[in-house]
Amino acid sequence: MMQTSYGARHPKLHLTVPWEAIEREAQNQILRVLSVPELESLAIMPDVHPGYDLCIGGVALLRGLISPSFVGYDIGCGMCHVNVGENADRIGLGRPKDREKFFARLQRAVPSAMGEGKGFVPVVFRSADEENILNDKVNKTAARQLGSLGSGNHFLELGVNSRGDVGITIHSGSRRAGYDIADWYIRKAKGSFIALDCELGQAYVQDMLWATEFALENRRMMLQATLALLGFDDAETAAYLCSMINENHNHAVLQENSRVLHRKGATPAELGQLGVIPANQRDGVWVTRGLGNENFLCSASHGAGRTMTRAAAAQRGSVERMRKMMKGIVCRADKDVLDEAPWAYKKIDAVLAAQTGMLIEVIDHFAPIIVLKGGG
Repeated sequence: MMQTSYGARHPKLHLTVPWEAIEREAQNQILRVLSVPELESLAIMPDVHPGYDLCIGGVALLRGLISPSFVGYDIGCGMCHVNVGENADRIGLGRPKDREKFFARLQRAVPSAMGEGKGFVPVVFRSADEENILNDKVNKTAARQLGSLGSGNHFLELGVNSRGDVGITIHSGSRRAGYDIADWYIRKAKGSFIALDCELGQAYVQDMLWATEFALENRRMMLQATLALLGFDDAETAAYLCSMINENHNHAVLQENSRVLHRKGATPAELGQLGVIPANQRDGVWVTRGLGNENFLCSASHGAGRTMTRAAAAQRGSVERMRKMMKGIVCRADKDVLDEAPWAYKKIDAVLAAQTGMLIEVIDHFAPIIVLKGGG
């Protein structure tokens, strides 16, 4: 009880949900971060759940230190979204059989799980740490995986808003390249922190930035492929790519006075900044505008947040239950995607209510009609 009270009232901690509503493992991760002397502020988003070192939904502002483990293994993982401004009928997705055909084409155009893309890396990776071993690891997979979705909670979704407009949303990251970069520095830091002003700290910053750009290019290529499948020409596609919402929710941002803002599964929500918050593959995505709440480090949730492990989710329900829940949505509904079933996630209404008017305002919602998931 004393530990619970301490966490709830710590002057550096800013909670969007009651302390008692946070899982014990995530509470323990929060308490460990609060014990770091260089911590200036820690904000916890309403989709909080246990992560690696820093909980998912955690935003930590440190002075003079950077933490590869606070950023995590999928550097630059994030969302992109574009409203194509056309209804489903006009772009050939009005009938269920048309959506089925498009889904089959989409699966071929956008590889998922362990599939490889058809892209290229414009600049070969050269680690600022000057280590050929890391260079070889990253360059071995980066070019081949560019333009691919990945697995786990990554997805490509087409949805419809209340006006009938079709929107495309993509959630993906830096693939194996980002993982190898993260793993390299986490091992070098021995799971701890790196002084920002030392050579290793500066090397991590440069390599992290490369991975975030790689993740952005990865999402951009998948969006481009999807727009092409829908029949948009090069000029239209270029315009959509220029206007798309793009934000990543696994990163570290350098600020003044050697401060470093770490987001682990948290959407940037600076004043006026557009973002995307997905619920689950049944309930769609919400487009938001940031309110610039500095007490919460100008951040918001990056999704609904899991309520159970992948193994537990896969065991909790059946393929039949999954198909019933996803009725009317063209998607995969087999045993390999049960770990990403809607029942694995928190109720999005409560997650949005905990931050709407304080961290963000909701400006649109897209209900899914087609969902491509990585799966196993």
